[in-house]
This record gives sequence, C-alpha cells and structure tokens, in this order.
Amino acid sequence: MRKTPKGSPLWKYLEACGVLEHGTDEQIKTAKRQYRKNYMLAYRKRERKVKPEYIINLSRKNGEFNTMARAAHGHSMSITAFIRNATLAYINKTYIVPDRFQVARIEQLLAQYLNEVQRIAPPKEKYSSEREQEKYNAIEKRITDLQKELSEALRNPPLFGNYDTEN
Repeated sequence: MRKTPKGSPLWKYLEACGVLEHGTDEQIKTAKRQYRKNYMLAYRKRERKVKPEYIINLSRKNGEFNTMARAAHGHSMSITAFIRNATLAYINKTYIVPDRFQVARIEQLLAQYLNEVQRIAPPKEKYSSEREQEKYNAIEKRITDLQKELSEALRNPPLFGNYDTEN
C-alpha cells in the first residue's frame, strides 16, 4: 500500500477523522475512499464553473448523429469540437471552412483573372472598337462581382432561418 505523505490534504483529512491513530486498516481505506469521493465532487464543481458542460441528444433514428459525425469528419474534428466551433461560428456569423487556404486560393485566382483581363485590354486602346472594349469591361465587372459575392458568402453567412425557400 502506498504511504500518504504527512502534511498532504489526505493526511490532514485522515487525522481529522481520527482513523490514523485509532482506526483499523479497513476504516482507513473507507476514509480514503470517502476523501477521494468528496475531492472528486469538489473538483467537478470547480471545473463546471470554469468550463460549463451541456448535454445534447442526437438521434440515430433521424440521422442527426450520422449527419453530425460526417460533418465533423469532413472538418477533421471530433464531434464535440465540431459542435463547439459550429455554434461559435454561427454566433459570430461566419462559416467553418474546411480549408481556409483553399478559400484564399480561390480569391487569389479571381484576382489574377481580373488582372489578366485588365492587362489584355488596357482602357481605350487606340485600335480596339467600342464593342470590344464593352466586352472586356463586362468581363472585368463580372469577375469583380464574383470576388465580392464569394467573399461575402464565405465571411458573412446568412442568419439561421433567413435562407431562401426556393427549394
């Protein structure tokens, strides 16, 4: 049996109970179990103050659990971490994007396409017709609009319940 160091909280508890001096081995073991039980209850109470816990129930019958598990796996997270991050993302009105580098790459490509169009067709070129210039301007405007729409969609998702009901 492991010795309890003098001055430890367990030692103080056992002395206060009086089992160290007058108790049998069985009474000491029972007192230790009681100490650990009380310690764990107090520990959990302190932890709940620091990190509150909530229980949610996901139905396997309705497919809620499987849907959540697939989504968490797609984001390379545990289900608990996914629920936490998804909730915080919803509150902050952002998305949980599986690969932020991929989103940045898409935005970068759109910017490169816009630069390419601007390089190919400098404004009011001497030998280009107005019609050609209008086409380039339309392409330029569409790429700029795509950049804005993409950035808005990824960074500011619609609020829950405000989705279009066209389906």
